Amino acid sequence: MKKFLVVCAASLLSCFLVHAQEADNAGRSVGLSVIPRFDLNPTFSTKNDGSGEFTLGDSSLYSLLEGDLSANLSFSICNHWLAGDKESIQALYNNTWRSDDVNWLDWAYLTYSMGSFSVSMGKQPMTLGGYELDAYDFEVHSFLGSSLWNDLNVYQWGAKLDWTNPSENTTFAVQMTTSPYGERPFSSKLFNYSAEWRGEYGNLENIWSATAVQRDKGDFIPVITLGQVFHVGEVMDLGLDAFNVVGDEEEIMQKGLTLIPSVTFYPGEKFEIGARAAAEYNRETKNRDLICGVNANWFPLKDKSLRLHAAAGYHHDWNMVSLTLGLLYTLNIPR
Repeated sequence: MKKFLVVCAASLLSCFLVHAQEADNAGRSVGLSVIPRFDLNPTFSTKNDGSGEFTLGDSSLYSLLEGDLSANLSFSICNHWLAGDKESIQALYNNTWRSDDVNWLDWAYLTYSMGSFSVSMGKQPMTLGGYELDAYDFEVHSFLGSSLWNDLNVYQWGAKLDWTNPSENTTFAVQMTTSPYGERPFSSKLFNYSAEWRGEYGNLENIWSATAVQRDKGDFIPVITLGQVFHVGEVMDLGLDAFNVVGDEEEIMQKGLTLIPSVTFYPGEKFEIGARAAAEYNRETKNRDLICGVNANWFPLKDKSLRLHAAAGYHHDWNMVSLTLGLLYTLNIPR
């Protein structure tokens, strides 16, 4: 483990050397963002039994390092260094070489671009989950996330090929990655195969994908995700994600239906107010679940590097109400 961290540190150092030489090397640049988040998160049982707890919620420390090594070659590395409780922090580092759970390295991949095509290789997000799984983990409220968001390790090793049309409003992609059902990325010999369509057409945007997730030798579960957002001018976004699966703590995912309607208002440049729900039906267990809630963000600084947020949510299966107050700060070291 120590040797691996030394190698990573050396890699980061080389990137900063590139940054220092940016003025002398056309087409090369590196940008680093350090992203701490601090939450206060009391939860209450709806059973009126007095149970509940006070936690640090989604408190965390992330870093995002991205850059261009040449006119065609770029890279992206996202690290998850700290979490809101001791057990979660230990899991980040104990899971370093596992593919069935998250660890301190969310992603690290290289992208080679040539014309309308690009190829990415390394650890990267699986192409599924619509807009819910497309958001940065450090930005979301996990209590308001669907069971799929909470139970699936979407970060896997593999390769992805993209094609973008000349108008740059349509992108098609195919991807092959390791499977979250395997304990080790490649030795488990379980893989996923995906196809994705992303589009931006006027006020309408979409992320649609189809993925075959390998659970065992010869056993695949098909995952269809349809995500779409409709922009009502600059004042409101209407969203809907739909999956043909639900998350499961023991099985990762099972056949079913997940619907996530959402609405976000923008009353001013510094404010966002949102509401969302996740309605889930598990076809295998016949269980129905509902997660719903509201959130508000305030960006007091001109560059929006500081976010003050509040959220409240209800989880039917957990018989729980959650309240969150916190802040998220993005320290950008420019390219």
